[in-house]
Amino acid sequence: MQEYGGAPMSEDGKRGSRSERRASRETRDDIDDSPEAALPNEDANREADSTVNRLKYGIGLIADEIDPGVSPESDAFCDDAANSSRADGSGTATQARNGHEHMLNHLQEIRPPATAKHLTWRDIKDLEPWKRAMFWRWFIIILVFCLAYLGFVCTQLVKAGENEQSDWYTSHQVSEEYNTLANERAEENNSVKVTTGTYVETVNAVNIKESSYTLTMKLWFRWDGNDDLDMANNFTVYRGKINTKETLVDLTEGETRYQLLRVNVTVNQVYSTERFPLESHQLNTIVESEYPAVKVILVTDPQDPTQFNTKLPIAGYRVTGGVWGVSSYIEKSTHDDPSLVEAPVTSEYVTAINIERDGFGLFFKCFIAMYGTTIWVLIMLYICGHHRVDPLGMIPGALFGTVSNIMVGAALLPDALSLGLLEYTNIWGVLTIVICAVVIIQINNIRSEHGRKDENYARLFGRAMFWLVTPIVVIGNFLLPIVAYLA
Repeated sequence: MQEYGGAPMSEDGKRGSRSERRASRETRDDIDDSPEAALPNEDANREADSTVNRLKYGIGLIADEIDPGVSPESDAFCDDAANSSRADGSGTATQARNGHEHMLNHLQEIRPPATAKHLTWRDIKDLEPWKRAMFWRWFIIILVFCLAYLGFVCTQLVKAGENEQSDWYTSHQVSEEYNTLANERAEENNSVKVTTGTYVETVNAVNIKESSYTLTMKLWFRWDGNDDLDMANNFTVYRGKINTKETLVDLTEGETRYQLLRVNVTVNQVYSTERFPLESHQLNTIVESEYPAVKVILVTDPQDPTQFNTKLPIAGYRVTGGVWGVSSYIEKSTHDDPSLVEAPVTSEYVTAINIERDGFGLFFKCFIAMYGTTIWVLIMLYICGHHRVDPLGMIPGALFGTVSNIMVGAALLPDALSLGLLEYTNIWGVLTIVICAVVIIQINNIRSEHGRKDENYARLFGRAMFWLVTPIVVIGNFLLPIVAYLA
């Protein structure tokens, strides 16, 4: 470093920074350039100590501007200069000035060259073998691991959607064996055919955590002959409880008997939660006759089958359709009833409503905290890769925020559940934090282990990993909910 007009100059002839010029002025104002300015030994040592302390302050200003990490080194050199200036008891201002020159030369040595080349992607091929191997090793590990995880999760979500649809159709496949048996017994015993239909007025609640739903519907029965039958008081709801039952119409016209009821029922149903909170469900309400098939068999109303309220309100869901029909069921045993020779067969009427999530509102409620911590760790990775800053101490807070985020969605689900979108997305958030933490550790190792001369490589490594991790994380956070919603 040269000087011009009392201010430090860099090797290219330009004046130093403002703090360098200020430090130089402050220190040189206290230094007498005259060789005759010798002082008595005690006064000279005291003067030298005072001057070097000012030098330490001035050099500290310059060191802080260059890099806060070099201040301790500069302080050590200042102390060496002070000891040198009073070693033989003949310290002078000129010797202190020599210490000042020594400090500035030291700062020039530790300062990163102003003309150092910033490495780019094109420079990777020119790196030393160990640097190039390290770069590509971490690049491939992160890329392959993330793509493998996303591929696995998307496959599982698609299978979950297919299984839901398969379960719906399987649950409504009429057993030909049971129907044949019921029809045979009905013909043998001249059973009464009861025409049945339903009209769903409203779905009061869908409670996934309690594995139940509540709805209100109109239910009607119509049959000819046999005035002894009373269907309004001889039916049950499979896996359900009739909360209220109101008879709206009960009339007889000739041989025709007609009963119309409004019932409110709560049905226990195990929901599929693999795609929660973007899932779809089928609400199955099964009305069973308490009369056996030898006495009554239910048939679908051909003129007025099951219908739905066109504005059927369901909080958080929308209705996408429904199915209905009659099936038969055979008891597994006679329950040791002496009046029964064989297990009874009963007839049942099925009403099914298909519903799906109405938008992404609940999804963002479940994951907004995780998205916030994900953005935060990506910012930390960016800072570490572009500046000489170590943000590793902020990782635990982000990790805690992501792990605790799963409690938001878990509070809406039963305690026993299978892995699904909720767990996969939170695991993706945890993996994002772990990957960013590992990359930050590698950047710190490059800087600390291999010295300041590898600062450019540390920044290249950090920038490259940031632009690799960020797009993958963003794509993953968009891909998972979209696949789950469309599955």
